[in-house]
Amino acid sequence: MKSILESPKRLLLLLIAVSLITINPRINGWNEASRMALTQSLVEHHSFIIDQSIFVNGGDKVFINGHFYSDKPALPSIVAAVVYAPLHWLGLDLEYGWNVSYFFILLFTIKAMWIASVLAFRKVLSFTPAKANMIPLLMFIYAFSSLTFTWSVSFNNHSLAASSLMIAFMFYLKAKNNFPLTPLFWSGLFFGFAAAADVPTGIFLLGFAILVFLHFDSTPGRAMFLVAALIPIGSHFVINYTISGSLLPVQIFPEYFTYDGSPWDEKALLSGVGANSPFFTLKYSVNCLFGVRGFVWYNPLLPVFVGLLYQNVRGKHQFQRESIVIMISILILVGYYFIFSSNYGGDSYSIRWFVPCLPFLFFYSYDIEKVMTSYGSKLGIYGLVVLATIIALIGAINPWSNHLVHPVPLIANLKQLAGFLF
Repeated sequence: MKSILESPKRLLLLLIAVSLITINPRINGWNEASRMALTQSLVEHHSFIIDQSIFVNGGDKVFINGHFYSDKPALPSIVAAVVYAPLHWLGLDLEYGWNVSYFFILLFTIKAMWIASVLAFRKVLSFTPAKANMIPLLMFIYAFSSLTFTWSVSFNNHSLAASSLMIAFMFYLKAKNNFPLTPLFWSGLFFGFAAAADVPTGIFLLGFAILVFLHFDSTPGRAMFLVAALIPIGSHFVINYTISGSLLPVQIFPEYFTYDGSPWDEKALLSGVGANSPFFTLKYSVNCLFGVRGFVWYNPLLPVFVGLLYQNVRGKHQFQRESIVIMISILILVGYYFIFSSNYGGDSYSIRWFVPCLPFLFFYSYDIEKVMTSYGSKLGIYGLVVLATIIALIGAINPWSNHLVHPVPLIANLKQLAGFLF
């Protein structure tokens, strides 16, 4: 395994092999159905209206001017449509159940971006003081020891955003380390794509845009970053306006969720439409982090990397500016959901909304040897890596864990696996 992780070609082959056997090519619920409804409608009916899609009966949709639309950001479904178009032409149509088209859509979108993000992380490590003998461990941790791996098995915007952010970060560091300024274009493009795919992650685009203006004196470099970011962001706004007549996402308009048979009669279940009370926010935030779906429990290495991030913020370290931006951005993103959501992301393995933060936090694994030596905890770190990998693998059984099977997602997935095997 060590020799595979050290060789770029062998690493790529390993990631492709893992991807092929860790795809769940079955539409599991409303979230995936909503995205595939738009993908199917774009290819088969050339429209954002999903009335004629076989997936229209799901609950994740809005009703505007007499027609149903997906309530999800459109860009991920548009990317999926690029893959689906030739498959549909060949007669491989999207349907419920195990589906060949859905397999290839996942492979060439979610998994392809996940592979690219792992390779980008390998490049990122070259800009850090990480020792060569630690690279295989760091690569393994980033690829397999967090919920970013779990969420790479199904079609969702959080995985796309997480992968895109690491790729954007890699290009930013390339530009910062005396490369030509062209990487700033690609950095802006991927930061913008993450924001268009998963709107709250736009806070990272804002933070790194500030860093670009602070660090780079070149006006063309700054312009390239901003223009590139505006390509996906502008597309997002245009699509929003085409559908609803507003630049704002349709998800924040509760009136669009009012239609016959709507499951969203209780507006409190909708995220982003109203602020919680201070007491509820406190209780809800504790549950999000430490409850039965607690993000900390499902990412055992998280406290280690949060500690390393904090050290980089406090001291005069190589990445202090970046660390300040990363810390503030994560706090704002997580705080947004604490204040404006109440349903823990629906059926999901832990809190799916926080997954895009993980690549930045796991970036600080480059300094993990310091923890091993300073605190004499080498065995403890390896134990956490094993535990985190097992938890991520269990999550890959079904990222959309069914609370009706068991309220604890990890147990629900194990019961689902046992039912499948026995």
